[in-house]
Amino acid sequence: MGLQITKCCFCIPLKAGVIIISLLWLFIGLFFTIFRVLGLKRYIQDKGLKEVSEEGSTIFTFEIMVMALDVYATLGATFGLYAVIFSKKYRMLKLYSTLGFIAAGIEVIIDQPYEIVFEILFSVYSSLTISSYACRKKEKEAAAVRNLNESSDQTNHNFVVVLN
Repeated sequence: MGLQITKCCFCIPLKAGVIIISLLWLFIGLFFTIFRVLGLKRYIQDKGLKEVSEEGSTIFTFEIMVMALDVYATLGATFGLYAVIFSKKYRMLKLYSTLGFIAAGIEVIIDQPYEIVFEILFSVYSSLTISSYACRKKEKEAAAVRNLNESSDQTNHNFVVVLN
């Protein structure tokens, strides 16, 4: 069936590991979003929009794109926390896993060479961990439905009151 991760970092239960990963993504996304917003604000105040060269305009546009990706990561992590803690449904976890793989792919495309190794490995491992948790949840949901359908001693739990 593919790669099966049963523990996060070899010692943390899968659900707790997914929550920790989600919190890390959330805090890192918030930090970089705030950092980039303040940096752009300072750049605009120092240079003014009238004095921006073509090179500065390219950097400014790139920074806005990266800031949008940081916001995407923050919103994705927030959604992931909701999916893991409150929803606990396979579909929500699978969507979160897909968002994680998309984020890892984007990091491969736009990251700086010195950041690539750690961030990409962390993103890919995190996405695989989330995907494993989603698959485990799917198996549990399927087993619960199978057990319910195969049970021969199903009883009618309607409460009937007889009045004389």
